[in-house]
Amino acid sequence: MPSLKARKHSEVVATSWKRCQQYGLKRTDLVDDQLMTGRQIHEILHQNEVLLKHVSHIFGKMELFIKQAKQAALLIDAQGNIIYSVGDPDFSKRAAAVQLQVGANWAENRKGTNAIGVAITERLPVRIHADEHYYQLNHFLTCASSPVFSPTGELLGVINFSSKQENYNAHSLALATMAADSLQNRLLIEDSKKEHLITLKELEFSMKNNPLPLLSLDNDNRIIRANQAALRIIGKDAIGKEFSGIEGFSIETIHDHHQKVWRSIAIQKKVIGVTRLYTFSDIAGSCPSIIQKKELAYKAALTDFPVLLLGESGTGKELFAQSIHTASLRSNQPFIAVNCSAIPDNLVESELFGYERGAFTGANREGNKGKFEAAHKGTIFLDEIGDMSLRAQAALLRVLQERTITPVGSARSKSIDIRIIAATHRNLQNEIKEGRFRADLYYRLKGIQITLPSLRERSDIVELAKHLLQSHNYPNAYLSEAAENLLLRHAWPGNIRELNSALMQAAFLAEGGPILPEHLQIADDCQSGPEAQAADDAVPSLQEAEIDAIKKALHATGWNLSKAAALLKIGRTTLYRKIEEYNITCLTSSR
Repeated sequence: MPSLKARKHSEVVATSWKRCQQYGLKRTDLVDDQLMTGRQIHEILHQNEVLLKHVSHIFGKMELFIKQAKQAALLIDAQGNIIYSVGDPDFSKRAAAVQLQVGANWAENRKGTNAIGVAITERLPVRIHADEHYYQLNHFLTCASSPVFSPTGELLGVINFSSKQENYNAHSLALATMAADSLQNRLLIEDSKKEHLITLKELEFSMKNNPLPLLSLDNDNRIIRANQAALRIIGKDAIGKEFSGIEGFSIETIHDHHQKVWRSIAIQKKVIGVTRLYTFSDIAGSCPSIIQKKELAYKAALTDFPVLLLGESGTGKELFAQSIHTASLRSNQPFIAVNCSAIPDNLVESELFGYERGAFTGANREGNKGKFEAAHKGTIFLDEIGDMSLRAQAALLRVLQERTITPVGSARSKSIDIRIIAATHRNLQNEIKEGRFRADLYYRLKGIQITLPSLRERSDIVELAKHLLQSHNYPNAYLSEAAENLLLRHAWPGNIRELNSALMQAAFLAEGGPILPEHLQIADDCQSGPEAQAADDAVPSLQEAEIDAIKKALHATGWNLSKAAALLKIGRTTLYRKIEEYNITCLTSSR
């Protein structure tokens, strides 16, 4: 009585013969002997170069045995194409008569029942011996094949050992299976190496861009990796040194399930005594303009370039400045804001750069650390930079160029490592033309320039107003439709600062009910009658007309600069220059 294994084998062969009959193949027909062209072979070899690299190594170790056994060892791709062959020359010549060679396809629907085609179809190791082959021309063969799978289970191809039937070897199927397993193991190891490399690169990228200071420690407590935020604290030469437990770092241990391999991660989660600063999530709004500015500011935060924030008073320049700092690699370091317009001209150096004790009459006995030194390793925000005197600008320029400060009354300079963010409501290019602002300082500050839109230029005023009401914790206050319309009509000369103030008072006056127009202490800017007509008839200046034309063209083309320039009949570069010159931002209307 045949064994279970033999019965299963017979069933596999019988099932294959049935498929061949369904394909319309006849056993006495000539075998399909069409070979691929040289170009086709070259393309398939290129697609399978990883398989070929490994199988050539495996077959190379077995080549002597293969030849002594008068066999041929073949690698076949998932479509049934023979792409690599080594073995006994005499058998190879005989096999070539039935196209058992590189460039031939041995899929079941072309060559009938054969070990290669059946292994591909059934995805199982199989031996086809002598007259088990469907085509009579192949009865002289005995072949054993085993499928090869990728680490993810995808069929990649087949390993095959073939010989004349009189050279039948009972171990040929085991040999094919072992070779296929060896190939799969090599692929798995290579894939693991790639995965390990990618994981390391991902880890290093994440560490580098994480604003929290992060360290990786080996089992000897030595630092093997550190991101930029950590290196600023522990020193740039810290890699390889023993971690001595710096204050503020918490250590988490990571190990495998055998606890034979482990690492430690040191994280400085927070800095004690630092008040919460704004983040980009605090910047509300759905207007395309504000979204665009947020995206630009976030990209700028990941660099150390200076940032210049422009825009009218009340548009949120400090909100942006703090958000850039909190998203940067310096987020765990100080953020020092300086109102440049509030510093008396004769105190600029002492305020910004500090002073030694006894430097001048009335000075602190212990001396004083200036704003720049206080911001060391962090960010200094120079607000209202356009209001600085020329004398103060010269002192500031020197510091930005040399990255050193000299406290008043001291002969010794100190190096500083800071990120500069400056802001102003003034048009600095006009200030330069008028001789009130230094051009060289402007270009030092203008690393990345971001112009914030005024509130009247935004399309999300109502949405922003609702957000502000919610943030002030007025749960029952809501805007009536008439109040919303009034908000949309108002010119908002004070921008978001004015809107915020108006809403606070309106919520108070509404006493928990709906906010009505009379609760909003703002003027209705929509005029009517003779005065409005007179205003409409006023002749705009040439500059105003140019700005209006540019805005209308940009609005009509959805801010496509090329199309807008074509409408205006000017060059794209000229249009871009004028947008910068006039501080034109993305508008949703041509007003």
